[in-house]
Amino acid sequence: MAPLGYVERLDGKGGVVERFPIESFPIKIGRAYGNDVILDDPYVCPAHVAIAPDEQGRLTVTDLESVNGLRESAWEKPVASLEIRSGSQFRIGHTQLRYCGVDHALAPTLVDRDSRRLWLNSPYTAVIVGVAVFLLLCLDAYLTIIERVTFAAIVSEPLSTFAMLLLWSGLWALASRVIVSRFHFPQHATIACGAIIGFFLLSFFAEWFEFLFPSVPTLWIAGLFGSGLIIGALVYGHLKFASTMQRHSRLWAALLVSAVVVGVSAISDYAGRSKFSNAMEFTGILKPLDAAWLPAITIDEFVERSQKIRQDLDALAQKAKATQP
Repeated sequence: MAPLGYVERLDGKGGVVERFPIESFPIKIGRAYGNDVILDDPYVCPAHVAIAPDEQGRLTVTDLESVNGLRESAWEKPVASLEIRSGSQFRIGHTQLRYCGVDHALAPTLVDRDSRRLWLNSPYTAVIVGVAVFLLLCLDAYLTIIERVTFAAIVSEPLSTFAMLLLWSGLWALASRVIVSRFHFPQHATIACGAIIGFFLLSFFAEWFEFLFPSVPTLWIAGLFGSGLIIGALVYGHLKFASTMQRHSRLWAALLVSAVVVGVSAISDYAGRSKFSNAMEFTGILKPLDAAWLPAITIDEFVERSQKIRQDLDALAQKAKATQP
């Protein structure tokens, strides 16, 4: 016999914990084993409520003289009876229940976006991205060395940075093992490598932008807000594989961490500024530009301008000589 409906036990967030099929009316709900719906709640009486249709065919939940009564929600006052329809909720003891008919409307089916990101779950992706990050770190070390270039000097700092990256990914993998019973080490390593690439790109474009437009403090803006955004995305990605949090909860956690990072960075930057200094500060970035990007003049124009500058300097020298006693 097909069920006529279901009584659902809900958790604190409204999620379904358990469903009890209803094959006929009336039904009784309580702690006793003779009930149609048995609840393990010490605040529920052995026979707490009954659900039955009235003379007009409307379903009604009736309190069976229980100790803690029948409520529509935790904040409502107890009532003797409550008319319900498909989707209606009611509370007995510390248990929130919901009645749903077999034709109850369902939420739209969610798109399985995880299946579209199979590349993130692949260990080959972690290896490829890890090699790319290591080569990027070696290139950065090579370009910043001003002394004689040696292989040890190029790979020493990238190796230490890469070791810290693996340690960071390992800690998140350990948290994943404890919380969701899976390590997810390749996923955490890929996310951490992506964050490092993001920091490199952010620094690269910020420096070039400040070089081309010195009046805009691009480095300060990127270092403050861009870094906070990348760290927030990093935390969001790690929590996806290391927690059972819903998407909006992960988003709020990432935004909180990002806001803390931005706030601490802003306070540290403000506290580090000196009120007075006799040393001139220059925050410009020097970058080599392609010759085709620079405004060019002919040799004749260059010679003409050089002669004019020479004439101006000679005139200034003669003026200075004439004013001397």
